[in-house]
Amino acid sequence: MSGPDVDIVTVEIIRNGMTSAALEMARTLRLTAYNPLLFESQDYGLGIVSPDGQMWGEAPGVAAFIGCLGDTVRTGVAALGLDGFDEGDVVIVNDPYLSGTHISDTTVYLPIFHSGRIVAFSSATAHWADVGGKEPGGWCRDSTSIFQEGICFNHLKLVDRGRRNTELFRLIAANVRFSDLVTGDLEAKLAAAHQGALRVQALCTKYGADVVTDAMSAVIERTDAAVRQKIAKIPDGSYDATMCLDSDGVVENDPVRLAVNLRVSGDRMTASFRGTDPTRGGPVNLNPIVAKSAVRIALKALTMPTDPTNEGHFRALDFEIEPGTALTAQRPAPCDSYGYAVVAVIELCVQAMAEALPDSCPAGGSQLTGIAISRSDPRDGRPFIFSDPVDGGTGGRPDGDGAVLNVMGNGDVPNTPVEIIENRYPVRIERFEYAPSVAGAGRRRGGPGIRRDYRILEAGLHLNVVLENTQDVMCRGMDGGRPGRPARVVVRPSTAGEVVVTRHDSSHPLGVGDTFTAVTSGGGGLGDPFTRDPADVLRDVRGEFLSADDAASVHGVRVVQDRGAWRIDELATAGLRAAR
Repeated sequence: MSGPDVDIVTVEIIRNGMTSAALEMARTLRLTAYNPLLFESQDYGLGIVSPDGQMWGEAPGVAAFIGCLGDTVRTGVAALGLDGFDEGDVVIVNDPYLSGTHISDTTVYLPIFHSGRIVAFSSATAHWADVGGKEPGGWCRDSTSIFQEGICFNHLKLVDRGRRNTELFRLIAANVRFSDLVTGDLEAKLAAAHQGALRVQALCTKYGADVVTDAMSAVIERTDAAVRQKIAKIPDGSYDATMCLDSDGVVENDPVRLAVNLRVSGDRMTASFRGTDPTRGGPVNLNPIVAKSAVRIALKALTMPTDPTNEGHFRALDFEIEPGTALTAQRPAPCDSYGYAVVAVIELCVQAMAEALPDSCPAGGSQLTGIAISRSDPRDGRPFIFSDPVDGGTGGRPDGDGAVLNVMGNGDVPNTPVEIIENRYPVRIERFEYAPSVAGAGRRRGGPGIRRDYRILEAGLHLNVVLENTQDVMCRGMDGGRPGRPARVVVRPSTAGEVVVTRHDSSHPLGVGDTFTAVTSGGGGLGDPFTRDPADVLRDVRGEFLSADDAASVHGVRVVQDRGAWRIDELATAGLRAAR
C-alpha cells in the first residue's frame, strides 16, 4: 500500500471525497446547463484526474466519456507540458484524436493547484448543441473528413491565468448555429470544473496534498488487486466476437466488420481489434482513445460494476493496437457517428466473454437510436435544436429479464421527459410507451423497446435520425434465446408520403402537422423460450408484454381468461411443451 503513513480511514474519506467532488460537479452542471440533453439526458462525463492522467473520481454519465478523461489530460500535458499550466487556466479540447469521442463532445479542464503545485485536474466533457459542422447538432451521417464535422480545439487556453480569452469565446459564438445554447452550456461546464477544483483543494487543505496523492495511490493499487483477482478466476484463453454495422454512412450496402479479441492470461487481460475492417471513408470510425474506453467499460461491468471508478479498474488491461482499422483510425478520418461502434465494441466484449462467464453476461442489447429536430434558419422561426437519445431494451440476464430504458455503455442517460419537450419545442408527443413486440423471447426475455410518436407544430423544421444495426442486429439472443428486433423510424406513417428511415435516408424536412414514429430495439432473449417459467409468462400476459397466442406458440404456455382474470391452463401447457 503506497503512502504507509496514510491510515485506512483517511484513505476511505479521501476516496469518497473524490467521488463526492465529481458528483457535485454533475449537480452544478445539471443546475446551470441550458440544454435538456445535459440537465435531463446527462450527456456528459465528469471527473478528477491526476497530473499523469489517472482517474481519481467520476460521476455517473456517459461511460465512454469518463473512460477518455485520463487520456485527454495526458494529451494535454504532452502538448503544453505540465509547467505550461498556471493557476487560473482553463483549457478546451474537442479534437477526437486528442480527447476520444467526436467533435461535438467538448472538454474543458483546469489544473488544481495547492501550495503552488498541480495536484490534479478537474475535467468536464459534455455534448454541445452544435459545433458548426455540416449537420445541425453534429453526428454527421456522411462526412468524409473530420474537417467537415465542426470547429476543432486542440488544447487551447480558454482562460489564461484567470483572464478569459474573449476572442476565443467570440469565435465559438460566431461558428455555431445556436450560440446562446452553446455558450450557456460552456459556462455551465466551467462552473462544474471549478466546483471540482474547490472540493479537491478543500481535501488538500485538510489533509495535505501529499496525503491526498498517497491515499489515491493506495486506492488505485487496492482496486487493481481486486480486479486482478476477478480476472484470475476467468479461464485462460482467447475469446472473440464480431459484428457488422450496416454501412459507413457513405457507401450504401457495404457492411463494416468490427472484431474484438480478448486474451486472458493469469490475472491480466489483453484486448486487440484484429479482424476489424480498415478505416472507412464514412464517419463510423473510432480512434484508439475511445476504442480503449469501450473495452474498459466492458471489463469494469464484468468485474466490479458497482464500484466508483478509478484508474485501478483498468490497470490489468493491456492493448495491442494496430493503427488504420475502423476502430483505430488516424486523423483526419471522419468519426462523427462514432457512437455506433462504441456500443458495438462494448457488446462484442460481453459476447466474447459469455463462454467464460456464463453467469455474468447478458444477451445482446439495443443499439443507439436518436432523434434530432432542429430549425436553423431564423427566417423560418426561432432557431432551436432538440436532441432525443431514445433508450431501448437490454438483453436477458442470467438472473432476470432484460432492463428497459437503457443503452449498453451509456450509463445514466435517461429519456427527455414529455413535459420538457412540449414546453420548450414546437413538437407534441402523441405516444410514449413500451414496445414489447421487439423484445427477444427466452428463458429470460429481453427488455422491450420504446415507442415515441411525434407531431410537428411549426414550419421550417428538420429531422435527423440516429439508427444502426438493422441488418446484423446487436440485440442477439444467447444460449437458445431469440434475437430482439432492430429499431425502426417511420416518417409520415400510413400516408402516401410514408418513408421508412435508413442510414442513407436519415435526414428529412418536416412541415406543420407531419408525424413520425420511432421504435427502439429490444434486447435479445437468454435461454430456450420453452424453458421460461410459466408464472413469468403469465405475468407478461397480464402486463400486456405478451399476447395469449404468443404465450402458447413461443413459450408453450396456455393462458386463458377465467371470469375476467388470466390464469394458466396447466393441462394444456403440459401438452404444448410435451408435443414440442
